[in-house]
Amino acid sequence: TGMWRTANKSCMVVYKTATITFENTDEFYKPGIPYTGTMLLKGTNSSALKEKEFLLVVKTRGETQDKTLLMDESGRVSFELDTSDWNEEVILHGELRVYPSASDHEGKKYLNYQSVHHYVYPISSDSESFLKIRSVGKKLPCGQPQKLWVDYLFDEKAMGIKLQSLDVVLLVLAKGTIATVLRKELPAEAGLRGSFSLELPIGPELAPRAKVLGYAVLPNGEMVADSTELNVAECLPNKVNLSFSEQRALVGSQLHLKVQAAPGSLCAIYAMDQRTRSSGPKGKLKPSVVFNLFPMFSEDRYPFKPEAAGPPRCWVNSFTNGMVGLPPINCFDVPGNGWRGCPHSLWRREVPMPDIQPGSYSLVQHVQVVPLFAGAGLEEDEQAGVMQDTGMQMDLLGTWLWELVPVGEGGSAEMAVTVPDAITEWEAGTFCMSPLGLGLAPATTLTAFKPFFVELALPYAVVRHEAFTLVATVFNYLRQCLWVRVTLAESAELEVLASMDQGAYRGCVCADEVRTFQWSMRATSLGDVNVTVIAKALHGEKLCGTEVPVVPAQGRVDTETKLLRVQV
Repeated sequence: TGMWRTANKSCMVVYKTATITFENTDEFYKPGIPYTGTMLLKGTNSSALKEKEFLLVVKTRGETQDKTLLMDESGRVSFELDTSDWNEEVILHGELRVYPSASDHEGKKYLNYQSVHHYVYPISSDSESFLKIRSVGKKLPCGQPQKLWVDYLFDEKAMGIKLQSLDVVLLVLAKGTIATVLRKELPAEAGLRGSFSLELPIGPELAPRAKVLGYAVLPNGEMVADSTELNVAECLPNKVNLSFSEQRALVGSQLHLKVQAAPGSLCAIYAMDQRTRSSGPKGKLKPSVVFNLFPMFSEDRYPFKPEAAGPPRCWVNSFTNGMVGLPPINCFDVPGNGWRGCPHSLWRREVPMPDIQPGSYSLVQHVQVVPLFAGAGLEEDEQAGVMQDTGMQMDLLGTWLWELVPVGEGGSAEMAVTVPDAITEWEAGTFCMSPLGLGLAPATTLTAFKPFFVELALPYAVVRHEAFTLVATVFNYLRQCLWVRVTLAESAELEVLASMDQGAYRGCVCADEVRTFQWSMRATSLGDVNVTVIAKALHGEKLCGTEVPVVPAQGRVDTETKLLRVQV
């Protein structure tokens, strides 16, 4: 055919076969309170290494304690350490335990197995009091409340004051603000040592991560505190769902597409051929894309040099010859900026102040307008660690639906659609905007099928009265045999020279089989002539080999028409 293609593959050679990390481990410990944590073991392809032996070494005051642990199916192992004899810095050292065979020693260079260290320090408290929020290792789904467990220890003797009651406050921080405040009053009857739980509602305001800061102010003025992080599912305030009335449909059939969202939503619906969508990441709007637009807030770090806000900048409107103030500027208007990027964000939004002279000028030169999804076209290259602009989705090949649908006060809307004449799998999705907020629907698929179809092959143009051959090919997509009749539709512009049964053929077409039928014919009139062939599945009295032919419940008839140009 003269066509050729080239392909390149790359392979990364590494010297480390395993990566070890500590999970859910604190930087501080309270002597006498067990210290807990989890370790994760991953291979070079980020897959979990199962049932491997792991060595945990605890170093304290010149003493060393070894513990051999066995990883579970997820490549994790939990540990609990006795802290009764700890009173200073403790080093936790983890490494993969490997027993190389004797043959491996012969002139071979060993691959490196990464080890990891974790430093733990004692809590310093004059009152010997302690507050601990238990970590939550799993990702929290929205809509389900989560219990937060808190362990506490208060020493009246060290404080020198008898406790009547004590308030413990939990601040839940997310997206740079305090989202929720929880309180627990501990009466004297509760004791000086114990545990309690508070129920935290999990919603979109906490996604995708939140930090819980718990503290208590003791009667002597000392504060004890602890914090933990929560990983929350990427959920959005507007719950959206999209569904077809059927998951599998015949091409050309009528279906209903139903969208459910918050009342008053405006939804953008798309449906594209999955084969075209798999060619690249363009245009795929997912919750992770939306959440990546938020600034990266760090609740435990603050700007080292806070700057006072300066006077508002102004620019001259040459038409009214007046001073016009800029709108209020938020440090986080520009996606991807946090506290450290705040001065840079403001600088990008500044308006230059040239020397004003009489006349007309174009003064606004460097104001940048940043739309909501300005970063949505940026895809991260994991290997390079940089953001690459994939550009706007310009080609709409393989697009079936591209519609705006308003959702009424009932919270749902339906639209009638016709399945395109293409045997493929369609992927449909939608995002909705409403006063409640943004919502994304999980992608849904529709399989468009035909049990069989006929395809025509004929010349683009012929000379009048010149003989040519029409070829019709029948493809069977079923797992059973079909008994089909293939008929050439009658036409005054066409004359069949040789045929069987007045232009009709009958025959078996079995699973994944192709059968060809042909007619010798000629055109009798000039111009464009329609050539139509009809294929129909019939109840067959004869066996197709050893099988009984079937008749599909849908799509028993397929008609194909092509245009033939007849010239002088």
